[in-house]
Amino acid sequence: MGPVFDLIIGLKSLIFQIECMKADFKRLGSVFLGFCASIGCAGLVHAQVWVPITVGLGPVCLVTTGNVTCVEYTWGLLGCQDMVSTGPVIRDGSNFQYNFDLEEETGVACPLYAIRENTTVALGTLAPGGYTLTTTSWGVPIATNSFTVPTNSTTTLQPVGFGADGSFNMQLTGVTNVSYVLQCSTDFVNWTSLSTNSVGQPVKDPAPTLSGSRFYRVQILETVTVLGSGY
Repeated sequence: MGPVFDLIIGLKSLIFQIECMKADFKRLGSVFLGFCASIGCAGLVHAQVWVPITVGLGPVCLVTTGNVTCVEYTWGLLGCQDMVSTGPVIRDGSNFQYNFDLEEETGVACPLYAIRENTTVALGTLAPGGYTLTTTSWGVPIATNSFTVPTNSTTTLQPVGFGADGSFNMQLTGVTNVSYVLQCSTDFVNWTSLSTNSVGQPVKDPAPTLSGSRFYRVQILETVTVLGSGY
């Protein structure tokens, strides 16, 4: 009975580890099934399969700040669910599309928790007018939102002045949770990246050139895939 008892204790320990380590469910699940196949513990587990599911989408908020339009998503994850991928942003004229791919693990006892996630997606600097955003899950539309970009949006960069250390400071107006890259140029052709920033504290050029003109802009790190033309 010694070896059998030790085997049962070992299996209980392994099951406990698998249930408690959600962060690596896929890898641990395959290890557990392989272990059971090698020792013949039929009936202890069911086949574990990850299946596509539709995202549990909450409010969709579209805002234009500092000449940049962003969409703010709220969505949820349950214990056995995992985000496979998000995006990309696809633009076709005045129509935008953004995708969420989720999976859910079956054949296991799911941890009893739910997580609310927030995702901010930059649509870019858009001309004033009307637009449509379609949100999809696994390519299937689940929500459509129409929005209008106003004509009087706030300027993204405003000069503040020189600091005591000689740097040139600017106030960045934009959307939170979005990364802005500050760039400078002397000819509007060749641009040099200075820093990556978020809204809040002023951004700065630590070593501005005092002779001649120097121009500044910010770029958003997110990429928009453009389809078609004529806009």
